[in-house]
Amino acid sequence: MKSIKLLIYGGQGGIEEFIEKEEDIKAIGVTGNEMDLLDFNHTSSVMPDVILIDARSSGKYGQEVMPILKVKYPSTPFIIFTAYSEGHYLIEAICHGAAGYVLQDGGMKQVLSAIRQCTSGQIVYPASFKSILMKKLQQDAERSPVTLDKAIEKLGAFSKREYELLILLTQGETNQQISKKLFLSVGTVKNYISRIYRKLNVNNRPELMALLHSLQKNGIRDDYSCPPFH
Repeated sequence: MKSIKLLIYGGQGGIEEFIEKEEDIKAIGVTGNEMDLLDFNHTSSVMPDVILIDARSSGKYGQEVMPILKVKYPSTPFIIFTAYSEGHYLIEAICHGAAGYVLQDGGMKQVLSAIRQCTSGQIVYPASFKSILMKKLQQDAERSPVTLDKAIEKLGAFSKREYELLILLTQGETNQQISKKLFLSVGTVKNYISRIYRKLNVNNRPELMALLHSLQKNGIRDDYSCPPFH
């Protein structure tokens, strides 16, 4: 069995003890200093498969290291383990590209599950994620002249099928649901989504949603960067 190589950031402590009991997860490093993430010595054989930010005791809930992770480990998924359940913290984590957001109340079982899921390319967020993000999109649409349709139109040239997929993605539909609605195979849906991601220079659905949220809130810009949420 190939072990999942996990890098842990955070000062709460205790997570390593749980990890040691898991046969398929191995902690290759633990640090509470963001500069250590930049200096962490690794080769391709010890490159982390996933990074866990233990932000339960941090007043900064991990936002000081998320930009570092995007630069240092652009293709490595990271998970926020936090006590902060407020929607704007979740939105900010999405904006920075977090692959998972696990609340403290869920306990270590959910953390371990998220580590395995995110390593396999899945996105893990609280059940409230869809309603929180859709509410934000709707609120921004009411305050901004930039409608969701207009934001998608300005993002680039999409085929009719790609546009249909984008709309369904923003509605929170899963790949399986999109497959049924558009009468496409799940594999074809995944291929379309990958093409859309490449066009928009995003890596996953949360980054796509955060991009659309940003455009609705701040208007159409050339850099498509996502601002911090407060």
